[in-house]
Amino acid sequence: MKKPIKNIHALNKRISDLKVKQLMIENKLDHNFQALRENFWGMGLNSVFGKRTRASSFWADIVTHVMESEKLQQGVKNFVTKLTDKIGDALK
Repeated sequence: MKKPIKNIHALNKRISDLKVKQLMIENKLDHNFQALRENFWGMGLNSVFGKRTRASSFWADIVTHVMESEKLQQGVKNFVTKLTDKIGDALK
């Protein structure tokens, strides 16, 4: 804890120190926000799909993650079944 302020000069010194600290924090915040804006999509993809190691396996990783869902697997299975039934009916 800083020592108590006992005169106007110490008060002015503390105010100027706090203004300098405020500018440093604002600059750091601006820098971090700019980094977030530049890397938003990459960070979002990494948080959902994990970090990419190779570009060629990116789509394979997406399909693998998506197909791990049991509801999605059942939906794909139902779609394929209905599609084959429609094709079978059209060929008769």
